[in-house]
Amino acid sequence: MWRRSLLGVLLIAFSAFFAFGPTGAQGGADAWTYYDLNMRSGPGASYEVITLLPSGTGLLLEARDADAYWVLGHTEDGTFRGWVVFSYLETRAELNVIGLPTSEEVVNAAAPAAGGSAADASAQPVNGALDSKTLVYSTGHSEYYRISYWSDGLRINGFIGYPTGDGPFPAIIYNRGGTWDTGRLTGRELVPFVESGYVAVGSQYRGNAGSGGNEQFGWGEVNDVLNLIPLLKSMPNVDANRIGMMGGSRGGMVTYMALKEQTMGGTYDIKAAVTVGGIADLFMWAEQRPHIVEDVYLPLIGAAPADAYELYQMRSAVYWPELINTPLLLLHGEADTEVSVEQSRKLYNLLLRAGKPVQLITYPGDDHPLSGQLGGYPPAQRFFATYLSAPGDPDRQFDSHWTDINAVSTWFAVNPQ
Repeated sequence: MWRRSLLGVLLIAFSAFFAFGPTGAQGGADAWTYYDLNMRSGPGASYEVITLLPSGTGLLLEARDADAYWVLGHTEDGTFRGWVVFSYLETRAELNVIGLPTSEEVVNAAAPAAGGSAADASAQPVNGALDSKTLVYSTGHSEYYRISYWSDGLRINGFIGYPTGDGPFPAIIYNRGGTWDTGRLTGRELVPFVESGYVAVGSQYRGNAGSGGNEQFGWGEVNDVLNLIPLLKSMPNVDANRIGMMGGSRGGMVTYMALKEQTMGGTYDIKAAVTVGGIADLFMWAEQRPHIVEDVYLPLIGAAPADAYELYQMRSAVYWPELINTPLLLLHGEADTEVSVEQSRKLYNLLLRAGKPVQLITYPGDDHPLSGQLGGYPPAQRFFATYLSAPGDPDRQFDSHWTDINAVSTWFAVNPQ
């Protein structure tokens, strides 16, 4: 994980110019959260989430990990104590993170900090727990539901569909594109997978289509997607060892970030992934489409790329190809005017150089949503068949189920959700 190592080296080098010694709590908080931020029980993404700290939450810092990537602290009111990523904090000018003592403490997530109560610490619903499920459409051989589920204490809306029968079936997490309610899920996006024999689920993301929280871009919605994994694992008709992920455009960025989090957390739940016109380099995107800075970056990230380099680097897969270990298929139209095909080409070359399992297919003359390739579903399903099939499985190719896919897609088009 070169980024952590590099950060640690730089901080240690800089420490020679600062006095050592832990920061004190005098004068209020040591740091404040830039965005809604997960507080975890230990210094790593694999540790349990204790709570979601709202943007602007003040923290008093106590310790750091060896790389100074994670810091241990507690909220000003003493309600919560745990670990957060240091680079996502705004700090007092005089704060010297290297001066904090090092620690590997794992906080008891069920125990409140001073001044808090056990009820406060246990009040947050379990990530991935289903909150509601309403039938939208049944074909007799498949069913589609509108759902809400819990993610970081927020109620998130989405859709799920699955074949009738006991299964267990392989599953696909579908990551939508767009911002705000532009690009929101309609349920139709899941149809090619469900009608081909997969369980398929998609999130509207926080702050969208009635979901709780605020719209973000390459941040909280990554958790919303990852929290669909425990939801799927809780379903008896899902084979938890055969979960794939597909995302288009902004959903491609979310997919890359989810794969990064999987690597950093030491898990391997997502066995294969596909992106269509995925955003892989936010700096390149801004250079090629300057209005994106005003339209998307400033309202949703809060700063321009030149003013917040790390916030854009963490969202751009081209800067951390070594953290993507999942077999990945990149699909991109060469006439894409929304997200240049050069983004996928750049990421492909970097992944190939890093020795990662990656394929790239580009389509001359095709557009951003790959209209000429039916949204990329046929090649995506061929790819998933390679990695998510088990002996004796039925044929789950797109073409083999075209009649049902077309009929159910037509129903969703006529009955918008």
